[in-house]
Amino acid sequence: MPFKSADPVASSISLAQLLSALSLVLLVVFGVSVITPALPPQPLDPQWQLALVAALVNNGSVALVGALLTPLGYAFDTSNDRLRQQRVLVRRWSLAAGLGFLLLIPLQISGSFGYFRSVTNNLESQTKQSASKLSAVRQAIASAPDQRELQARMLKLLGTGAVLSPTQLRMTLPELRQQLLAQTEQAATLLRQRIEAQNQIKPDRLVRESLRVTLLALAYAVGFAFLAGMLPREWKRQGSRRAAAG
Repeated sequence: MPFKSADPVASSISLAQLLSALSLVLLVVFGVSVITPALPPQPLDPQWQLALVAALVNNGSVALVGALLTPLGYAFDTSNDRLRQQRVLVRRWSLAAGLGFLLLIPLQISGSFGYFRSVTNNLESQTKQSASKLSAVRQAIASAPDQRELQARMLKLLGTGAVLSPTQLRMTLPELRQQLLAQTEQAATLLRQRIEAQNQIKPDRLVRESLRVTLLALAYAVGFAFLAGMLPREWKRQGSRRAAAG
């Protein structure tokens, strides 16, 4: 047999308190979910900007539902002054939240282009450094007068990873040069492939992510605008007429 409260007024008050508590919990969850990835703040870093936007958009539904529960709870207990004050506060902050979600759109676009430009510049810089080092290695191999001098130059250019093996040290200088030049050409081939892959990099993923953020941010902005009472007057009049007709 389903449970039925003997006091509907007491049930409404209890439900209003429950909704108010859930509203606070969801808003706290939203705040923690957004603040955590935003620390430490680096507003000039495009990657930080994208992480912040993603955290806000991905948790926007939590904030929207949390804000919605406060006026919903007040509807069940309109005599509660605390809930009335919370509803007024939610309406004010909902307008700011709606504007904030709209501002995420240019922030996402700016961060995406900044991140793409940063990655591209880093790849170009690394490619130039690698090409310069390969050129120096070729020159060192071709001009070294003996194996010891070649070993010293390779260590200076490439570090401890360029130590010649005992077998290589027993080779004649022309044989050793030929082997090392062949290995250098393999490295140059990998570098050319990397450059070609770099030239084919397209910001498709960033474009798709920006589109997703834009649509969600617009949806959340509209949702918070409703909570803030920013309804068109015609919609309000239609709602009043329907309520009167009912």
